[in-house]
Amino acid sequence: MPVSVVDVGQEWATHYKINKPQRRAGWQDLPMPSPGLQMRCHSGFSLTGDGQSVNNGSPRNVRVSILFGRALLSEGVPLRHATTTSSPSKSSGPIAAAAQIDSPQMDSANGGQASNHQRAKRIWILCLVMVLCWLLSGIASAQQYEVINLPAAAVTPEKISGYERAAKTLASSRKPEQLTADVKRNAMIYIEHIVPYTMVSKDKLNEMGPMLASLEKSLSGAQRINNPGKTDLLKNIYNGMTKVAKGNYIPAARINAVLVLGRLDSAPYDGATGRPPKPLAAAYPALFDTLVGLYENEEEVDGVRAAALQSLHRVAMYGFPTMSADNKAKLTQLMTDLLDAPAPADRDPKAHAYLQRFAVDILHYVSAPEDTTLGKQLISISTNEEQPDLIALYSASQLGDMNTQLEGQVVDTQGVLKSWSRRAFDTVESELKRLKALDRTSAMAVKQPPSPDTFLGVKEDKKKKKDKSRAGGGMAGGMGMGGMGMDDAMMGGMEMDGMMDGMDMGMGMDGMGMDDMMGGMGMGGMGMMGRMPAAKPQPPEVSLSRRRITSVLQQLLRGAVGSPLAEIPDTPSGLISAASEEDQKVLTSWVDDVRPVAEAINDDLLDDKKKWMESLEEQRVALAKLAGVELLDGDEDAGQDDRRPGGLPTFGLPGNQAPGLPGDLPGGMPAGDAPDAGLPAGDLPGAN
Repeated sequence: MPVSVVDVGQEWATHYKINKPQRRAGWQDLPMPSPGLQMRCHSGFSLTGDGQSVNNGSPRNVRVSILFGRALLSEGVPLRHATTTSSPSKSSGPIAAAAQIDSPQMDSANGGQASNHQRAKRIWILCLVMVLCWLLSGIASAQQYEVINLPAAAVTPEKISGYERAAKTLASSRKPEQLTADVKRNAMIYIEHIVPYTMVSKDKLNEMGPMLASLEKSLSGAQRINNPGKTDLLKNIYNGMTKVAKGNYIPAARINAVLVLGRLDSAPYDGATGRPPKPLAAAYPALFDTLVGLYENEEEVDGVRAAALQSLHRVAMYGFPTMSADNKAKLTQLMTDLLDAPAPADRDPKAHAYLQRFAVDILHYVSAPEDTTLGKQLISISTNEEQPDLIALYSASQLGDMNTQLEGQVVDTQGVLKSWSRRAFDTVESELKRLKALDRTSAMAVKQPPSPDTFLGVKEDKKKKKDKSRAGGGMAGGMGMGGMGMDDAMMGGMEMDGMMDGMDMGMGMDGMGMDDMMGGMGMGGMGMMGRMPAAKPQPPEVSLSRRRITSVLQQLLRGAVGSPLAEIPDTPSGLISAASEEDQKVLTSWVDDVRPVAEAINDDLLDDKKKWMESLEEQRVALAKLAGVELLDGDEDAGQDDRRPGGLPTFGLPGNQAPGLPGDLPGGMPAGDAPDAGLPAGDLPGAN
């Protein structure tokens, strides 16, 4: 009678007292059990044709069978033993078929006349099964994470609530006599056992965030008011999170545990004095070594390493005054290696650039004021065309915080500015391509069918009613301008807040006639009393494009003169602070050239995509000149339009229009014979 795989696994586990899953440890490394147990283990390896276990259809048992099969293959036991022992008469699947092909019964039936084709087929089947079993066993062992097992009686809702109350009492009580031994013990059980148990359970991931946030809040409150239980609370959180961070648990739990360890403080932020927090890792070597060890281990999950790097970033930012010289030297070496290293094969270059930004900050925090190494390295990164914008622009921006660190490090100021201008040019060009691609996508959109109202005459009826209301007498009819009603006049140019401001200044309806009020509105869409029209909200694609280009320009300007604005501050920093007198003139000229580009990019009147793209074409040409990029004649002409040097439209002024546009007089035609271009015979409204 065949033995089930579950029974075999339990007997094996009982024999060797295996209480937790083995990680990447082959079963063949264990001493072999009795021959009877070995043969029963082999019986569990057989698979049916549909990939299910012979003895049990559970996927878990299939995984166990694969693990036993790996041990079987490594022991060198013939495959037919693994199948015929389980079910010699009704074996099925590729392994069983291969075993039966090689059996004496098959040889006698065929009279020993097996062809070469059958032998080759048999060998290929055996090789395929062996490879599949090896791959599946490796995948199963690699994805196997440990869990924390607690007694069922200790994780009932009532018990967990009691432990949680003890932890809150430990954090909030100001009376030492209330912190009895039972309270401290129950609080320790909750923080060091219940919380980790919840974090590593896949079915309780939604509880992890609120639970950790509550713990951190309790610790911060206890430290702020100097409660007697703050030290025990800090120790319990450290022990519980360290166990999860260094264990073989699901990555989500480990990442959160590492981030909590990085946020542990020996003293919290003091809002009264403005004193920053004191990270625990800056003064506690064991925690610092834990974070560094997790980051250094290249075999770790990238998420865990990134969390450790973020924690070290916070430690360096707030704890550099109390860090030892050895720890600063260790961080300096690690971060320098990260900046110099290319992106690993299994890491996205943008993700690698994001991690390098942490390295830039950490080096800036722990470096000495007279150290010029970082400044030279940042200039090199910001001018390297192979570096992504994510790290190149950030490196350029961080130069704005330096003064003496840049002395003698800028060899070619003109070359640096040309490289930076090229990045701005590439950004504008990429935005133009993206917006043009959006136009092509919208042009390919399927048009919706016309509204059924157009076939029923509803639209015509509404139009007749609207025309009738416009033609009616009274105030609305008397205030019309060429058929434009009061509502249209209001929406076209006159803002309601402008009217109310005029009334507040004493110009009431009795002192100012309606005709005078209408005369104050300009014909070109100008607001009341000659005010410029308010800018319309920009569409999302224009707003996002403007933000991206503005961010690039601000980072470059900050690296050049220490200010994101296109002007040189009274106390400049960045490249200009360490430049020679000649280089300072070069930097000043560059800022003056970038200023009109920045102003045009942030023009609020570019309120639709067409205007925005036309403006980008102009700025593209301007940036190309700064970057030394040669454009074709067509590209340069595309950036020119009928605008005055100040950027304002010409509004049809003579001598500023392209030939052939309305308003030009045909060649050789007297002014009196010019066509009226459809204008009314009478005087224009508002003309004297």
